[in-house]
Amino acid sequence: MSKEIDIDLEEGKGIRTAVDIAIFNDKGQILLGKRLAKAGLNSWGFPGGHLKDEEKIKQGAQREIEEELGKEIEVEITDRILAVRENLINPHLIHHLTIIIRGDLLEGEPKLMEPDRCERWVWFDIDNLPEPLFSGIGETIENYQRDQVLIITDWEK
Repeated sequence: MSKEIDIDLEEGKGIRTAVDIAIFNDKGQILLGKRLAKAGLNSWGFPGGHLKDEEKIKQGAQREIEEELGKEIEVEITDRILAVRENLINPHLIHHLTIIIRGDLLEGEPKLMEPDRCERWVWFDIDNLPEPLFSGIGETIENYQRDQVLIITDWEK
């Protein structure tokens, strides 16, 4: 005889979920932006952001690309997960889970759509990346080159 158990809807309520997109062009370069947000100020990171309520991962990725890079750029969002990053980022120290997926540039070039959040977008060879990199970016790219998926934790309790 089975017993019905209620789900605790409050459990995990403070965890934020995000999606980042590692976009590659036809030269094998990866797109990184120099961050101006307090979290990761002056580090280089992928385009991406928080998922909205009831938004699927690929929908959120496409929305973030349009918001950050413009509507003229066309990126194929793949089903390939490169990493899952969990962290507490200063100064907010909010628990984040970020799913990092691959995107392939089909046409167009990124435009700077949020100059208050990103200084510029630059294509880099994966063997010649800028520093400092945002949380987990270096590990994600290293494991991408090894064809491995990675769970990145940059904090401990």
